[in-house]
Amino acid sequence: MSAAGEPKRIFTVDLAQDVRAVTAMADHLTPYIYESELYGMLSDPSLPRLTLGGLLMRLARLNALRDQLSPSQQAAVEAAQRKLDEVRRAWAVHYEGKLRQELQARIGALEHFARECAERLRACADNYPSAMEKRVIVEHLRDAALEVNVLGDDLKSRLAALDNAISRCIEKGEFCWSERVQPAYPPQKFWFLYARVRKPGAK
Repeated sequence: MSAAGEPKRIFTVDLAQDVRAVTAMADHLTPYIYESELYGMLSDPSLPRLTLGGLLMRLARLNALRDQLSPSQQAAVEAAQRKLDEVRRAWAVHYEGKLRQELQARIGALEHFARECAERLRACADNYPSAMEKRVIVEHLRDAALEVNVLGDDLKSRLAALDNAISRCIEKGEFCWSERVQPAYPPQKFWFLYARVRKPGAK
């Protein structure tokens, strides 16, 4: 229970599914990386759809939590990372275009969420932990875009405005995802995961 006596809202992360997802996503990066669609299809319907940001997020998480994985899972993550690195080198222009395409889409979705959250704080509270998966993905896309110098001023400005909008809807709180993945998300960088939606009327 939370301090206010309400059930604590948690977004659960399954590392075993993460491993399956990065394996499948890496296997399908070609031709996905040079096609126009943002969401790629995977053969396993239990897995999330393929996006570059989804792959980057899961690889970062699994690499950070390597000690929680079995040797076979570690090997699978290493293989997926190698495939991503190969695709990034072989299809650099398409990789950069995909980064910007997904950043624009993810930021747009979060802008919509932030507007709705500001209007209906109580309804927003239940969805906040799961909605922040998009913001985590944006953080990894942002880092990747900075690395290849394609994070333009337009996206920087939109992201800064978005974070201001999110900040106005939340207050500091406990980590809102599975406790086992918390070491992968330092609070200085992933501040929005250490928060809860403020109560209506609170300042």
